[in-house]
Amino acid sequence: MIYPRTLQRGGCIGIAAPAFPMGKERVERCVKRLEELGYRVKTARVLEEEKNFHGYLAGSGRERANDLNEMFADPEIDGIICIRGGYGSSQVMRYLDYDLIRENPKVFVGYSDITNLLNAFAQTCGFVTYHGPMVSSNILEKYDEYTRTSFLNTIGEWDCLEFQNDSGEDGQPHPFEAITGGTAEGRLLGGNVTVMGRMMGTFYQPDAKGAIVFLEDVDEPIASLDMYLTQMENAGFFEGVRGILLGDYSGCTNKYGEEYLVQEFLRDKFSRFGIPVLAGLQVGHCAPTGTLPIGAWCRMDADSGKIEFQKK
Repeated sequence: MIYPRTLQRGGCIGIAAPAFPMGKERVERCVKRLEELGYRVKTARVLEEEKNFHGYLAGSGRERANDLNEMFADPEIDGIICIRGGYGSSQVMRYLDYDLIRENPKVFVGYSDITNLLNAFAQTCGFVTYHGPMVSSNILEKYDEYTRTSFLNTIGEWDCLEFQNDSGEDGQPHPFEAITGGTAEGRLLGGNVTVMGRMMGTFYQPDAKGAIVFLEDVDEPIASLDMYLTQMENAGFFEGVRGILLGDYSGCTNKYGEEYLVQEFLRDKFSRFGIPVLAGLQVGHCAPTGTLPIGAWCRMDADSGKIEFQKK
């Protein structure tokens, strides 16, 4: 597995928009913010041209894919951070030049709707990607100490990296919850439940056999989460999975029975799998949010509540 070269201060960040559009003023603020942090910046053509299809797409699927292809091919760009998620990254998948991207591995960062790209680049192109902060969604206004440190440490140089949540008032990291005990190891894949559910049956559906799967979501009804996870299960996605990590599920409620909380739903859903399951990772649509390396070798110990990554 290839680990892209570290993104250093003074390096050039490409701001990509594979999904939602963004207004000119906010794009300018995003550029200024990255420059204040010490980076040079290039923006996607669809952002420069203020492309906006129907309020939820930053241009056609081909245009957004061409932007990504150009950014990976551009030798000046050291890393690519998506401006935000939303909807529409699935439309770019057929237009990506995977051979070109494979030959030019770079730090690539995003989450939510960007889940499609994170997993495709890791499995099809063979390099680690990063489920981490996006420019408008996080870095512009929610780049707290934990989010920043977790991100920079994860994209940095390491042989072994332990993932921990943000610290509480006692100075200790918030603990994970063991739904099912045991240890497991394998390459990490996953991301947003809604997006993962929609990947089933596509040419870019990840192969989860032997993997550790991470899952998170936000503001999704529990009934919908249940259906997406059932779709994944019926598609055989969980067959051969060695362990499961569960992130933030803020706003995921059950309007049909408010007493049934998402934490109980997750325990019900995953405890029967018979594999180690750790919940409560501070990763996803929450603030602060941690960064996970998709495609990296992960070892989880649900008994001791420890998650670590190794470069192998």
